[in-house]
Amino acid sequence: MEDLKLIEKILINEGRIITTAQLSSYLTEYKDKNKKISTLIDKGLLVKLKRGTYFISKIGSLGYISISNYKIANIIGEQSFVSFEAALKYHGLFDQGLKKYRSISLKQYLTKTLEEITYEYVKVKEDQYFGFNLEKVDRGNTRIASKERALLDLLEYKRSINTVSLVLEKLIEHTTEIDFQLLIEYALNYSQTTIKILGLLLDIGQINSKELEKHVKRNSTSRMLNFSEKFSNKWRLYYNSILENQKV
Repeated sequence: MEDLKLIEKILINEGRIITTAQLSSYLTEYKDKNKKISTLIDKGLLVKLKRGTYFISKIGSLGYISISNYKIANIIGEQSFVSFEAALKYHGLFDQGLKKYRSISLKQYLTKTLEEITYEYVKVKEDQYFGFNLEKVDRGNTRIASKERALLDLLEYKRSINTVSLVLEKLIEHTTEIDFQLLIEYALNYSQTTIKILGLLLDIGQINSKELEKHVKRNSTSRMLNFSEKFSNKWRLYYNSILENQKV
């Protein structure tokens, strides 16, 4: 009960994200502050996000004090930005509930699960770390990918028939919200397979793909997925014909 009251006091004064230095200021009566912090972690009252930073669990009479999942993702991965479906959701292009927040990062961070939400990181090289903005979330700046970057990351790093179909759906339904010039500019930094897939999707969605076609290497073929069965000579790509059912 004593620990619960301690955590509630910290929660009221500091919020759900707290540093070791902040914690220590509430533990002055304990000789070994690190041991006390470990005890609070073992009891499930604190969760370690990274070295020197902790997350207060949903506990006590105060109930739930909200903090954005986008902000938590940024805190766990200091050199990262939220992308994929989570970024699309932030921009209003994805309306389903999320159990996973994926980010692009410069370092490899361990996957963490907090309160049934998983935070996952895809490490990229420095020249692939672009296409995000500082967005105002919880009265602070949070790094979130642009719509265009998020769509390309789905094709490059999490490719499946479902994610490809999702990208096609967004291209068709949000033509006025997506900056296609920027999308193509970003795409040129990705693999040939992703460039070709994007080109095919633009064609299916009856969106101008001429600029992207100039950058296709015609001396090689690519495969969308292992079981892709139909061939596009224009894009030198084996793809899944079921995608054609999503035509405008």
